[in-house]
Amino acid sequence: MQFMNTKQRIVEEIENMSDEVLSEVLNFLLFLKAKEDKEDLEDAKAALEEAAVIGTISLNQLKRELGL
Repeated sequence: MQFMNTKQRIVEEIENMSDEVLSEVLNFLLFLKAKEDKEDLEDAKAALEEAAVIGTISLNQLKRELGL
């Protein structure tokens, strides 16, 4: 078997799963996405709070803080 990237491997595994398992996988993926979105929001809020304490910061500095 030749090298496959992660996305290709996931698609291959999905093709062989039952609908019940696929439903669980979808729920887990949505959970991970929501968790990531929440963490991003918390990081942005913390950066804004820090800016309020130390004064304003440049947009570039804010982007660096957020990893953008």
